[in-house]
Amino acid sequence: MSDTSFSMPDSASAYLRTLPARWRALPMFRRLQGALLLVSGLLLALLLVVPYSRQVLVIALDSPQPGRLQVYFDMGEGLSEPFSSIQPYPAGHAELRYDLPQGTLRGLRLDPDPDAAPLVFEKIGTVGFGGGDAQALADPSRLHGVQMSVDGTDENGHARFLIADHATDPQLAAPLDVPLPTNTGISPKVWTALWTGFWLSLLAAVSLQFRHRPMPTLALSLIVLGLCAAMAMFSPTSGRSMHPDEPLHDVDASYFQRHWTPPRMDAPDLTASFTTSSYGVTYLSEWNVVYLFAAKAARVFGELGLNVMLSYRAFNVALFALMLAALVAIRAPRGSYIPLLVTPQLWYVFSYFNGDAMPFALGMVACVLALMPDGPLQRFLQRRGAFDAGTLGHLLLFCTCLGLLLISKKNYWPVVAFIALSMSLVALRLGAILALALVVLLLIGVAAIGAGGALAAAIGTPALILTDAVAALALGYCMYVAWTLLREPGTRHRVGRIVVVLSLSALVALPWISIDAYKHRGEPGKAALVEQQRERFAHPLFKPSLTRTLSADQSGFMLQQKGVTLDKLVAPPKEWHIGTFRSFFGVYGYMEYFDTEAAYRIVGWSVLVVLLLALGWGLITRTLTLAEVVASIGCAAALVLASFLHSWTYDFQPQGRYVLGVVVMMTPFFMRTGESQRGRMIFTAAALFLFVLSAASFTRIAFPHLV
Repeated sequence: MSDTSFSMPDSASAYLRTLPARWRALPMFRRLQGALLLVSGLLLALLLVVPYSRQVLVIALDSPQPGRLQVYFDMGEGLSEPFSSIQPYPAGHAELRYDLPQGTLRGLRLDPDPDAAPLVFEKIGTVGFGGGDAQALADPSRLHGVQMSVDGTDENGHARFLIADHATDPQLAAPLDVPLPTNTGISPKVWTALWTGFWLSLLAAVSLQFRHRPMPTLALSLIVLGLCAAMAMFSPTSGRSMHPDEPLHDVDASYFQRHWTPPRMDAPDLTASFTTSSYGVTYLSEWNVVYLFAAKAARVFGELGLNVMLSYRAFNVALFALMLAALVAIRAPRGSYIPLLVTPQLWYVFSYFNGDAMPFALGMVACVLALMPDGPLQRFLQRRGAFDAGTLGHLLLFCTCLGLLLISKKNYWPVVAFIALSMSLVALRLGAILALALVVLLLIGVAAIGAGGALAAAIGTPALILTDAVAALALGYCMYVAWTLLREPGTRHRVGRIVVVLSLSALVALPWISIDAYKHRGEPGKAALVEQQRERFAHPLFKPSLTRTLSADQSGFMLQQKGVTLDKLVAPPKEWHIGTFRSFFGVYGYMEYFDTEAAYRIVGWSVLVVLLLALGWGLITRTLTLAEVVASIGCAAALVLASFLHSWTYDFQPQGRYVLGVVVMMTPFFMRTGESQRGRMIFTAAALFLFVLSAASFTRIAFPHLV
């Protein structure tokens, strides 16, 4: 962040004493940027924790003629004009909304115009954050009228009120049996000011990063952000769910509207999560912190007038925006944005609420932070340069992202392994053979965890003996290299710093994991509770006890236990690899809206050619090491293997979003392609080509069917 360097302090107190000098050494725009980021962070923390509950009065009515309805609010000091509001209504059905005053509501009075036509009141209630069903305040049929009275009911049984002839001030009184606290917490004006201040300070800080840095790939990524926002805001929110399992994700996030910690699986208020799924499952059965952040952030978006579903979608769109903002703030190399243009399936994931978008954003930011060879994090690991404020910021951001990634969706764990491995390879300048040995151990570990004895039985004893021998050889080589590295003082210190960084990342995840383990201590254990809840809440046709008895043609659950061999997963009619490939490059809705076969072939071959071009360019220009290539390909293979084995041992789901972490693993191929003028020209053109292919699918297939 500044050319001025300082020596590493010997103690924390010494470092704190150098902070004023470090601050003065920063350029003015960096000081301003830091202050703005600090302000935005503090405001965001306030938005998440301050008490605030906004409610509105909802009155549904029907009238043959238009008119006006004035509502008086009794806040304990009687009725008066200052505590009243007037809303016009059209002829026919209308739903009027009135902002409630802050305080304790003790009663209402409804005053229609003296010459108003007969009115049918369908409901009188309040609605809190995000809409949803109204909480009834009064039964319209039991309201006491002055100069107006009940005159029967309509065809739906709702009370019809007729205003008396020559009425001058018709009224309906609605006292409340129990006073209702309304709009508790801070005032709406303060809440709006906090929200406005957060976005203005964040956008201002990010805009400072664009000084003298024209970046076409970033511009294309901003267009992608616009497409994601359009899909999120304009696809339907009522009727049949348009996006995969969106109601399940929404109800899981709604649990954290009332809580801050992971739930115990038999908690009473978790019932809605189990019953929403036909299979009786909930995403909260895993260490999935995504839903906590979504629920708390949705409070902010609810203030824009968005309902609950749109607020959760806005959270995912905001994640894409924040990912871009983070990449800009850390001065990510130009090529870092190219992976975001590879597949429209990634764009679709950020267009509705799900558990995949946040871990992808976390992984992308952590990957770039870890692999920038001249970035502050690598300088810290390699003991080059001063430990300044920029280094501290990068370190904290990396540990936060990697730690949260650990407690996000499980299919991103291979991405965690990739980031840790690649960071170590760069910091220690390790060779391709060690990378290969580590990747072999990773693949064997994924296979053992994913299928274990079933896979051992499938491959046979000779193959199992060979696998054990390869694992032993790889482990022995890794131990030899580790012993060699630890003998050298300089390298030993680098290893120590890598261990510290990874340990700090684990500490970020530790509280969530510890609370979850504490809540499930003792018998029967978390896994058993999850199975019990599935058996209890699943639809009769999808209860585990039944699905285990169905044939492989009737149910995709537990195919391995039903005698389905691995080769049958890739043979007709299942063809796992084809389904996964297509849905990696653009299948929308509930796996129902496809592009043409020619389009999939074109985009697949195009991405492969561009990757090979980036690989060759990186190796020739020495901006990419063979060790990084081995780590990327090997960890991508581990992720694909984990998804494949999941379809075999648990539930057959050939879905490309389960392997979207592969896109993060493409980052080393593209990251440094823009370091020369010729490289910028070639890969900007390649990025534009990939963007056009992806945009064609998104606009031709996704938008016409989902918007």
